[in-house]
Amino acid sequence: MKSIKSAIKKNMIAGLLITVPAALTYIILRFIVNNVDQAMAPVIDKFIGLSNWSYLEENSIPGTGLLIIFLFILLVGLLVTNFLGRKLVEIGENLLNKIPFVRAIYTSIKKVIHTISQTETPSFERMVLLTYPRVPLKTLGIVCCDARGEIVQNTRDKMVNVFVPTSPNPTTGYLLIVPIEDVDMLTMTVEDGLKMIISFGMVTIAEGAPGAVTVDRKEFQEMAEQAQVANKDASDGDRSA
Repeated sequence: MKSIKSAIKKNMIAGLLITVPAALTYIILRFIVNNVDQAMAPVIDKFIGLSNWSYLEENSIPGTGLLIIFLFILLVGLLVTNFLGRKLVEIGENLLNKIPFVRAIYTSIKKVIHTISQTETPSFERMVLLTYPRVPLKTLGIVCCDARGEIVQNTRDKMVNVFVPTSPNPTTGYLLIVPIEDVDMLTMTVEDGLKMIISFGMVTIAEGAPGAVTVDRKEFQEMAEQAQVANKDASDGDRSA
């Protein structure tokens, strides 16, 4: 059931990313064209053909329109999530990008929709253990989000962006793009992982663990401030040297 719900959500988002920018682009262009037509009405005859839907209007079922729109967006999402659909969308977007005015409207709307529908926030989410810088060494990292853009296009495996903080100042570090199967997800929180990094591993988070050292939030903040001061002093010393 969960996989079905996830698939529907994925396809709906994919469908929205295609249909909403295209629909709004059409509406804006139609609005502009209609206004121009109205301004030129004395000169140009205007004719609009409307289909006769009197039967449906008299026997309409509430919510039918929303259901049709939902199914249409879902169908578009199903189409664009496969290889052939992505290629067709790519061809269509390339054609739109060659039209200056249309390109500006479509690109702007697509960026807004993509931002709104973004399901993964680029915040630090999970602590992981990964092999770095070489086997058999391990290091703590923080998963930020899935890799996107050209990274995905140039790799076959599913990749994730992992931030590897340095000790004792976790505000600096490295960004590693790692295959998701090469990272081991940990149950500890990001805050607990940072405590270990700042303390050079002397602070063990698990209660009752041999040699465990516990710290509260205030002590953790003090440790972070001390680490930042130490890092600043080291940087000043390097510049003076």
